[in-house]
Amino acid sequence: MVRQRIAGLGELPDKTPVPKTVGTKALVVVRDGKTVYVCDGVCPHGRWLLSLGTYENGKLRCKGHGAVYDLATGQGFLNGYPLQIKVYKSEVVGEEVYVEI
Repeated sequence: MVRQRIAGLGELPDKTPVPKTVGTKALVVVRDGKTVYVCDGVCPHGRWLLSLGTYENGKLRCKGHGAVYDLATGQGFLNGYPLQIKVYKSEVVGEEVYVEI
């Protein structure tokens, strides 16, 4: 795993999914107060960008078909069908956000 800066806190509006790329990997970053979540940026169900979705209470809803993902675990569901996205360890140091890829 490689630790890399992904954003400054000022680049991350609270409770708003933000698209980011590390190398060729599409990610989505969500800041909820002092907690920052980083996960895969594409929904495995319909290939929609998760940054187009909505965030509420630790969950990210894909705009495409409404799949819902828990950003702490990556576990998701759509109409009872289980889905999974990869979540990445993030760390806030001062005003910078780092992710382990």
